[in-house]
Amino acid sequence: MKLDTKSLIAVILVSLLAAACSPESGDESKNGKKQQATSDVTFYFGARVIPGDGSPVIEDATFIVSNGKFTAVGKKGEVTPPKGSGRIDLTGRTLTPVFFNLQAQPGLSNGPSYGPKNYGRESVIADLDRYAYYGIMGVLTGGTDDGDLAMQIRDEQRQGKVNGARLYTSGRGIVARGGGPAGLGNIPISVATAGDARKAVSELAEKKVDAIKLWIDDDNGKGAKLKSDVYGAAIDEAHKRNLKIVAEVFELADAKDLVKAGIDGFVSSIRDRDVDNQLVSAMKEKNAFLAPALTTAEAKFEYADKPSWLGEQTMREVYPAQLSAYLADPVTMNKFKRNPELGALRQQYATAMKNLKKMADGGVRIALGTNSGSPDTYPGYFELREMISMVEAGMQPMDVIKAATSVPAAFLGNNDHGVIAVGKVADFLAMPNSPLDKMTNIKDVGSLYLKGAEVERSSIIQNIKIDVPKITERDREADARAEEAARLAAAEAKLPHYGKFVLGPAATVRSMAVPTPKGSKADIKAGPPDRITVAMRASAADLRDFYSKALPAYKWSAAGNCWQRQHPASNKAETLCVEPANNSAVIQITEK
Repeated sequence: MKLDTKSLIAVILVSLLAAACSPESGDESKNGKKQQATSDVTFYFGARVIPGDGSPVIEDATFIVSNGKFTAVGKKGEVTPPKGSGRIDLTGRTLTPVFFNLQAQPGLSNGPSYGPKNYGRESVIADLDRYAYYGIMGVLTGGTDDGDLAMQIRDEQRQGKVNGARLYTSGRGIVARGGGPAGLGNIPISVATAGDARKAVSELAEKKVDAIKLWIDDDNGKGAKLKSDVYGAAIDEAHKRNLKIVAEVFELADAKDLVKAGIDGFVSSIRDRDVDNQLVSAMKEKNAFLAPALTTAEAKFEYADKPSWLGEQTMREVYPAQLSAYLADPVTMNKFKRNPELGALRQQYATAMKNLKKMADGGVRIALGTNSGSPDTYPGYFELREMISMVEAGMQPMDVIKAATSVPAAFLGNNDHGVIAVGKVADFLAMPNSPLDKMTNIKDVGSLYLKGAEVERSSIIQNIKIDVPKITERDREADARAEEAARLAAAEAKLPHYGKFVLGPAATVRSMAVPTPKGSKADIKAGPPDRITVAMRASAADLRDFYSKALPAYKWSAAGNCWQRQHPASNKAETLCVEPANNSAVIQITEK
């Protein structure tokens, strides 16, 4: 097709204006020279197409893209190339729609460092570019946005001024006063009453957030948790304002109550116990979804074992080898190994995997949600790992692709993406190997097409930097001391315990041994009556428990509120009474 100069200029202007005004994700960004939108009609052929909505694979597919949208999709022979159209051979490639993630924390991490200190315009945009590199072209933030920056970036994206994955924001998440996730500082909104919750939702709605986020997790009893009347008010207010509302949840009981209250979905797994049919049925009835965030639960313990994927090519394309080396260093691994909750975290992950399968098999709507950007999770790369984990949990690859494309796009109200179908924007991935054959094939993203034009993926990340700390000799010395302390603690854990404590050196009074806890200091004053003051950082209840269990081992028998035994030499009756208090216990021995 030939165009004179004036016609060519007109075509270019029309294309640029269309790109600037377009509401679609990624389309309007300028990630690479191949990404520029075009009004040309292009005919594609030879690919294996996974539509994304669960419908059957189209083998040897043909389709047409015109003005950045699919105008025809079918099998070989069903679509005729328009006269004068361009042609692209995708033989051997497997196509999926671009992916969407319903739980993300862009901007908070810089290598192993995490928190509000890292949050800023540059760090948020860098993570959006990382997502885009791996084919994740839309992310919903998880209530971790500091101030109004995310809204500003989102609006600039809609104007075509900012690159990367399309940003959807939940603003600041809502937590119980005195609760919330560690490490986020003052980012979350703390509420105590139903009125507080309604006010928080109202203020977020005025900022035009895309969704509301709740935390319903007390971190294993370490903090406060939103009460049912408070989160019920938040859910009601969100729906009155036509906003979707999601929650991070840990316990099954909370999940059931949240579904009754009308929550739209969960962006974490239930991990305290196996889910039951009651919850599965309720979620199906209310059409509530689950975005399991398996990899975030796994990241809390997996570096203790040097995971096999650490440092693989797909990761190194965005994250430097120095980061993998840092995470694989014994100093880092030992820190994870010393976590006293390590065993519980492993069990929680196993429960999450089991629960995902039961919920998926039961017909609950499943979506991709990772919480990547939280500690020790890496945006973009962890979405691919999440999809692999979902298959390892028992989901079918086709269902995982659906969970990463049409389901989250629909939740976000993005009607232009999520499915390779007529009328949708032609944003898709062309992979060299099919994830339906083996889900690990998802790691080789292959080529990224936006509005039907191939993007040079390497150009998206060429200016991204990441800081990786160096492990110093001082770090190694501190680790050695911590390891020795852990070894001693482990050895002590194998000793007999009396309540919370093991036995220390006995205090001896007139040839009679009286037990003391290890680590305590005993001050003996001869009588009569004999008096022993035991000093130790412990509660009165713990000290009382120790003596109730330890004294019988020293031949003292209970006698009311005190203890008795015969003196080994005189055979006279001896009475021992314990008066425990916080940080001390006073023991008095009298002879009858």
